[in-house]
Amino acid sequence: MAAKKKNFCSWCKKPFESTGKRKYCSPACKKQKLKADHETLNQFIINKFLKNPKSIWADKFARSRELAFTKRLIKIYEMEVFWKAIPIAFPSDTLAWYLSPKGLEYLKVEHAKFCLDLKPLKKYDMSDTRYGENKTLTKKAKTLKDFLNNGGKKEDN
Repeated sequence: MAAKKKNFCSWCKKPFESTGKRKYCSPACKKQKLKADHETLNQFIINKFLKNPKSIWADKFARSRELAFTKRLIKIYEMEVFWKAIPIAFPSDTLAWYLSPKGLEYLKVEHAKFCLDLKPLKKYDMSDTRYGENKTLTKKAKTLKDFLNNGGKKEDN
């Protein structure tokens, strides 16, 4: 019998021992990986932005309504990377809010943030070495009486 090798699961990254060339530690991990690979952008948006996506997938009318909303949203912003990066405004029961004026404004702002490409700040090497002589400054003690008599002007002594 062949010796068992230590492998890592392709889905959950957990170590497991196997004699063969298995990629997954369990059938459940393999099923989840296949499900994630076949998820369309419409399904991803519904699963990400809705509070209870399972109830949407169970109801045929709600599913067709939400898929229509996702198709309209994808026409506006087509990039899949954008939809994966955008934070959820709030968990809702429908995607209709994202098509409202406030929702479109939210998407516009998030798209502007997503497309923003700032250059990294320049880093300056500030070494601990000092250049030149150290000067010591002596301050003359100014009392309240001197300040009131001179009006804040410096005395020339």
